Amino acid sequence: MLSSRIERIRDRIRTTTPTICLDRARIATEFYKTPSVEPYIRRRAELFMKVMKTREIYIEEDSLLAGSIASRTHAVPVFPEMMNWLPEAARTFDTRQFDPFQYMPGEKDELIEIAKTWKGHTFGDYTDGLMTEEEHELVDIGIFTRGIQQCSTMCHAPDYENLVKRGYRYYINQCKEQIAKLDDDMTIENTEQRMKWEAMITSMEAVIVMAHRYADLAEELAKACRNTEQKKMYETIAENCRMVPENPPETFLQAAQLVLFTHDAIMIENMGYIHALGRFDQYMYEFYKNDLENGVSEQEIGDLIHEFKLRIEEMWYLRDEFESGAYPGCALYIQMTLGGQKADGTDACNDLTRLILHGMEDLQTKEPPVSFRYHDNVDEETFRLAIHVALTGGSHPAFFNDNNSIPALLDIGFTLEQARNWCLLGCTEPVVPGLSDYQSMLGFFNTIKVFEITLYGGRDPVTGKQVGPETGNARDFTSIEQLKEAYLTQQAYFIERFVRKFNRLVSAHAYTMPTLLASAFTQGCIEKGKLLQDKGADYRWDAMATTGLGNIADSFTAIEECVFNKKYLTMSELMDALECDFKDKEDIRQVLIQRAPKYGNDIEQADKYAQFVIENADAEIKKYKDGRGGKFISVCATQSYNVQLGKNITATPDGRHGFTPLSDNASPMIGCDTCGPTAVVKSLDSINQEASQAGMLLNQRFDPQIVKGEKGIDIVETVLKAHFKMKGSHMQINVVDNETLRDAQVHPEKYRNMLVRVAGYSAFFVDLEKNIQENIIERTIQTGL
Repeated sequence: MLSSRIERIRDRIRTTTPTICLDRARIATEFYKTPSVEPYIRRRAELFMKVMKTREIYIEEDSLLAGSIASRTHAVPVFPEMMNWLPEAARTFDTRQFDPFQYMPGEKDELIEIAKTWKGHTFGDYTDGLMTEEEHELVDIGIFTRGIQQCSTMCHAPDYENLVKRGYRYYINQCKEQIAKLDDDMTIENTEQRMKWEAMITSMEAVIVMAHRYADLAEELAKACRNTEQKKMYETIAENCRMVPENPPETFLQAAQLVLFTHDAIMIENMGYIHALGRFDQYMYEFYKNDLENGVSEQEIGDLIHEFKLRIEEMWYLRDEFESGAYPGCALYIQMTLGGQKADGTDACNDLTRLILHGMEDLQTKEPPVSFRYHDNVDEETFRLAIHVALTGGSHPAFFNDNNSIPALLDIGFTLEQARNWCLLGCTEPVVPGLSDYQSMLGFFNTIKVFEITLYGGRDPVTGKQVGPETGNARDFTSIEQLKEAYLTQQAYFIERFVRKFNRLVSAHAYTMPTLLASAFTQGCIEKGKLLQDKGADYRWDAMATTGLGNIADSFTAIEECVFNKKYLTMSELMDALECDFKDKEDIRQVLIQRAPKYGNDIEQADKYAQFVIENADAEIKKYKDGRGGKFISVCATQSYNVQLGKNITATPDGRHGFTPLSDNASPMIGCDTCGPTAVVKSLDSINQEASQAGMLLNQRFDPQIVKGEKGIDIVETVLKAHFKMKGSHMQINVVDNETLRDAQVHPEKYRNMLVRVAGYSAFFVDLEKNIQENIIERTIQTGL
């Protein structure tokens, strides 16, 4: 049961209209007006210090935790030096279709003027210039997305395990000790190292400055406060903000404060997201035990966890309109990982794991997404509790398999002990916190768009442009093998361009937008005097996200079965039907839908094509190294890009109408999985899971009547264990019927707190745009095994 304090914080956050905060935009614009020949790294550190010294801060009533990324509740900062799309977007933030943000009086015109100041001189303009005309065209056509062109390199999992034991001063002193070792006769290499250590020091000191500002504010509020209880809360905040993050925390509250300050700061430093909280139940466990021994109740600690999660939930990230449509509900992927194994392989579930899960029965938040790690010796009671919470509480936690993720990390080069300490980053990607420089924003590679272009001999049928190599007219193909060979030729061509584009962009970050704070808290960076962007971490890799899996598997199958095997129609008749979007050819469309097997039903003929696509895409991307000398791997995920990317694709041989949504993530196409969840996971697991080391995102939706009570937990546990026994990596669950979702569309005020799983994140259903709502409603409802 929620305390009244937490209820007030929750209601205040969820009823506050999201707004634009101009603080950072003003500070950055004013800062860069001052002429300087200082190195870019020093300039970024000094800007961060100025932001932390001068941005507006606030502490609301009922709070025990201080910190926010903006100047008021539910506001989003603006990074004008990053966004080349800002001049146009500033005019429509308050009216746009996806994730609108309102302005404070008079500030819309001010932001438009700030955007004009930066026009032509932003990071986005710089990276735009690095892309070739062909690459821009391929992005516009929808073959792949831009990835990190408009944002910071991100995907950080800081070393919270050690950070909560040491505090910032330890890392500052480490940098100073490295500087002291340098010779007086400075070389180019020594000068560069010194500059980076000094920049990391400045960034850490900036967060300490911010914390002390919060302490000052709390003391002022305490002096003016007449309410004894509230006064004590302000005094507690002041005391904690003097202590952390500079020094090691002593209590659960101080440790949570240190983590929150760090996360806020990483968000504020550069325009990035996907920063993980890591294994919260592990590094916070000693503070939990010590608090209990010192008389703090579980109810009090549970309240602190609720408040911490609500502070994360109120964060926002500003995207352009297209990206907002792809990440509706403002996904940030601030993953919190529970369960799993200890370094010695024993089960890691503990009383704090269970306290967090029980707390989710009372309060679910869209951020942080909570994930639960399964392994063969998992504590059964905790595992079933996690399933119960997912079935009753609003789509969290998602479930991940140690038997898949640990071998994937071993292949990257981690030791077994390191790999066992993995946490979630992004949607499904395992990393080792404090050791990893992983980049999930390579971008999305649209396999079904490549397939469409293959059918037209390298020509995009939407624009009419020849964008790929000439691989023959599909009307003349006489076997499925010809089509497969042509597809692989197109895929290889476009992946090479995808990699070339990414490497140019990721290399540019090292000289423009370094992530100083995240570097300080990643092992290897201080030791080497290098930042994450220039090979500071020992483990570096990136993941290409493959999309449209259900559509391309079903399209290959439909052509094999309906054209070449059963000869229901010819390739020319198929192409004629596709070119007119099945107008007056519904009979052909129904043949393709009804007569061909579909991926997701444990039918080898269809599943082999999902395997063909995933394994060949993975093999192709692994031929390359990234711009930092790291590996490329792959992940099967789309987020809500399945809706956005579908708008660029004409009718496809699986019977899909043109310009409609694609299949989501690694799931079957909507409505095509008719044999239950066990068949779905068997289809998915027929694919070599090592060919998608960063995971295969699987959405499953269950009928609420089927998964009630202990019997429902039994059903889902059976499906999960079957999936994980076959080395499946992931599953996330929605439990809601169509009637409820339709009523929420009509009466959103009644369902303000209803969460649904969108992709690798959850969102409040009523906040989602209508097309995304419909896509969720149309997902197959599983009614049994």
